[in-house]
Amino acid sequence: MNQIKVTNAKTLVAQDSIIAKNESKDCMVYAMAAAFDLPYDEAHQVVKEKFDRQDRKGTSNLEVMNGMREMIDRRTNINGKFVREVITGPSKVYHLHGKDIERRNRVSTFIKEHTQGTYLILTGNHALVSKDGEMIDNITKGSAKSFVRRVYKVEPVITFQP
Repeated sequence: MNQIKVTNAKTLVAQDSIIAKNESKDCMVYAMAAAFDLPYDEAHQVVKEKFDRQDRKGTSNLEVMNGMREMIDRRTNINGKFVREVITGPSKVYHLHGKDIERRNRVSTFIKEHTQGTYLILTGNHALVSKDGEMIDNITKGSAKSFVRRVYKVEPVITFQP
């Protein structure tokens, strides 16, 4: 079985951040930084503004869902990218003992099935990113087995020039 590549978001986006050194429960900050190619400090400010996050406190799924819905509706441009769509409760159908059984996707299954593009993934109490089949997460072990609750597809803003 092929393994998915895992990159530690802390080394990717937060090496020079003073804010990151004093933070906790900041998986949404790391996820936004990785999804939108932002430095940690900029992502910290975006999450504070868009999702009403307070320092050293987690971001609730409800705040994330409301903030993302607003970002989708307004086509909010963050660093040349925007959230295009939401996928709620992705699942897969397995044929088992003569029956078709629908199962919720785990993070690892979702990433293996979506090897192109950038996806911000919410599990029950965590946020991470899949970018071109690579898992980018501030927790390097355990997240792949979590069930996916919601996924937000992040795409570049396309501007047409005459």
